[in-house]
Amino acid sequence: MARTATTPKPVELGDIDLPEGVLLILDPGLGRFWRHDAEPASPRKKAPPEHDLRITGPDADAAGRAYDREFDPRFLFDRKDPADAAAHFAGFAKERGFDARAEVLSARIPHTERARLALEAGKGLGVVKYNGLWAVVVGDLPSGRGLKVIGIPMPPGEFGGRWRSIDLVVDGKAEATRSEQVAGVMVDHGQLLFTGLGPMGRFRMWEPEDGLADYVFHGRDAPKLAKELGASDLGGGLYGWKDLPMERVGEKATPLQERLEKEGLAVGVDYRPHCNLEKLNAGLRESEEDTASLVLDGARVVGCGNRWGDGIFTVSRHLDAEGRTVRVRVELGTEERQRMMRGIRLRQRKALVTRLITENGEPIRFAERSEPAAEEDSGWLFTSGLETEEYMEDSDNAVIVPLRSLLGRYKELDAILDAPVGAVFRREGNGFVPEE
Repeated sequence: MARTATTPKPVELGDIDLPEGVLLILDPGLGRFWRHDAEPASPRKKAPPEHDLRITGPDADAAGRAYDREFDPRFLFDRKDPADAAAHFAGFAKERGFDARAEVLSARIPHTERARLALEAGKGLGVVKYNGLWAVVVGDLPSGRGLKVIGIPMPPGEFGGRWRSIDLVVDGKAEATRSEQVAGVMVDHGQLLFTGLGPMGRFRMWEPEDGLADYVFHGRDAPKLAKELGASDLGGGLYGWKDLPMERVGEKATPLQERLEKEGLAVGVDYRPHCNLEKLNAGLRESEEDTASLVLDGARVVGCGNRWGDGIFTVSRHLDAEGRTVRVRVELGTEERQRMMRGIRLRQRKALVTRLITENGEPIRFAERSEPAAEEDSGWLFTSGLETEEYMEDSDNAVIVPLRSLLGRYKELDAILDAPVGAVFRREGNGFVPEE
């Protein structure tokens, strides 16, 4: 498609190396849950033990697909109560007439092996479950050269400045004739990491490479607190201590935390061990494009902000006429994501509500949406139906209320809030219906 004068150009975010020809995409902030080829147990100390089960029997594949609990239909991963999981599957198989059972494995399946199994199940594109989270794995990619990661910007306007997608370019000149997709990569920290499967085994979170860490704080009360505790002014509104040996972090953290708890100071704290994640985050903070690179086991990896926040994002691979992957894409600014973002923004705005509702306790019986008068205005007006024309002409009879506050009391409003300007609803039972 030809680019118009107003279409932003793609932005190069970095280059990655795939020693095995296998790409792994995940949220680096969830990196500690990726256990690579070790026991796939949760790093949380109080997490209960978990088990993996394999579905066996003549109808195993068909039963697993119908059960639809995992991307790879041959397994059930990360089950806290394996007996209950096996019994539930047995009941399902019996009800559906499948000759299949779920058997508890004596040894758990490491995350690297799960990645290979996902590639097998998805024929080169799959979802990997790791401690209840999802990563995406893509195989059959070039291993002998670096591959570019690029950001495809949204057009100017409502979502300008965000990414439409982040792509791994395998062959920028080839024409894609078809695509496949999976849902998807789970994001909880607004970031994506593009890495080779093997190099991911060297990624360390909260484990400093040099035994050192930074302990910093910020906020309204931070300057005064820094003087009292002898902390350094690190610039950019940050105060604290850099390059602390790990065993000395507590010396600084404990008195600071005690002051915060005792005095309720307006201060935020950030513990930054010199690990791969913090090195990546430091690069992201300094980057105008919100991107940074690491080298893991000699291979380059790229981390970047996705600019859409958290959620589950679809990943697609695009193939040429000969079935070769020419591009891998993390779909970000989809129509669905845009609608969701509009809904989030809307619910952060305010509405007009008559005092018969806010002060006299009358329920909301009518809702009408007009053109918003300001950025923070949702355009919604909520009335009880008892207001007279004279009452409504007096502006003092209406108050401005945050939509979130109204939703806390009237959850049924959520179903109509996304209606367009001009919509009018009336209460019917426990919900609202369009007013004819």
